[in-house]
Amino acid sequence: MKAKSALTVAMAAGIASTAAASNTPTTLAPTQAQVQNIAHIYYNVASGERVVTVLAGSQTAPADTGASVPIWSALVQNPCTAQGYTTSYYFGVDDPTNTSMGGATALATNVTNLDMGDIALDTVVDCVQVNWVVSHPDTDTDSDSIGDGVEELAGQWIVWDADNGRVTNQSTRLPLVDFLFFNLPGNVAAAGFLSGYTLDVDLVAGFTGTDLSFEMGDSDGDCQSAAFCNSSVFDSATSTFLPIAQCDNDFDSLADSDLDGDGLFDFSWTVRFYQPGTGNDFDSDSDTGSAAPSASDSIGISFGFPEGSASDNGDGTWTWNVDTSVEAPGTGVEDGFAIYNPPVPDGMGGEIITHNGFYWFGGFACEGVPISEGGTGYAPAAMFQFVLYGPGSGTCSPADVNGDGQLNFFDVSQFIQDYNAGGDYNGDGATNFFDVSQFIQDYNAGGCP
Repeated sequence: MKAKSALTVAMAAGIASTAAASNTPTTLAPTQAQVQNIAHIYYNVASGERVVTVLAGSQTAPADTGASVPIWSALVQNPCTAQGYTTSYYFGVDDPTNTSMGGATALATNVTNLDMGDIALDTVVDCVQVNWVVSHPDTDTDSDSIGDGVEELAGQWIVWDADNGRVTNQSTRLPLVDFLFFNLPGNVAAAGFLSGYTLDVDLVAGFTGTDLSFEMGDSDGDCQSAAFCNSSVFDSATSTFLPIAQCDNDFDSLADSDLDGDGLFDFSWTVRFYQPGTGNDFDSDSDTGSAAPSASDSIGISFGFPEGSASDNGDGTWTWNVDTSVEAPGTGVEDGFAIYNPPVPDGMGGEIITHNGFYWFGGFACEGVPISEGGTGYAPAAMFQFVLYGPGSGTCSPADVNGDGQLNFFDVSQFIQDYNAGGDYNGDGATNFFDVSQFIQDYNAGGCP
């Protein structure tokens, strides 16, 4: 980021919610714009290293460990290219001119946008990619091809354990990591375009030994190789502390972390933007921004899709077929997302953020009159660009439990040690013969050097 910019990483306080979302989402209009991808920024929060790459197509970067790989990814921004569409969409999360909900109401600004997906239990994350699309005018005085930074324009991203967007119930949801970036680079694109940026937030500095990595979906109380995880969570159903993947706080005899019942761990991520001129002084320089939000001050996020293809179901609906054979498919991505209301004081010095509703863009479809011809173009699915990276070693087989990239006696020894400590290898909430059977099956299947 720019010299004035900064980042905070912390365990976040929980967001309070008071109402479950309806199973039927409310339709919103996607934000339409010509977006010019400006740059990819690599930022290591552990070491302070910053590298900017001017984009010449989609680019990603792993963590600074030498072995990090994508483990969950939604990157393809235009799913309907094969049908001849070239329109770019983004969703204006914080847009003072947003009229999609009946006018420029308070819900158009200072809201929290939540998107969700599924991932394997006990997944270690050492790098997270986020993005923003921005119309705030900016300068480039140092000629590095990205904006100098808009005073007090900020974005806050949080990754959450055990959450599927609150479509059907409320349960455990706990934060894992909280990123706050301020003085974000703004719009330096050509006239008529908005600027798009991607940012890899690296959590590990190998040369210093600093580690802020986290484990998602802890099932056995062991954070694996990660620095932290939700390994001891109070479970109301049993009145004991359990790994988060075993909790049942809504008393329905089902794990709160698999509300859709697909065998994978439910997670979510949220983003909330802060406009300049609204009283925030994140960099403590007594300047809260040049002006209050205006008609030109939209900031949002790009649409993303896992690898796959679009197919016409023949009944007016379309399906995005995820290609699970590729590395890091964005599994569990849904055609819907949640919005949370602007925060209000809780009377105790904190804030309360309440659930507003579940939304979509009318049902994904690669058909419609192009915007260039006066239409609205295709209907994008409510999937947003997001990438998680994890250690490359240990991904060759689930049976590589010690994470050294090989299957051998040391994995058997580690499995026995974990099993004797109550480890739940197959993620069913119990330690028994089925864990042994699944480990033997995975071990015999090989897949490692």
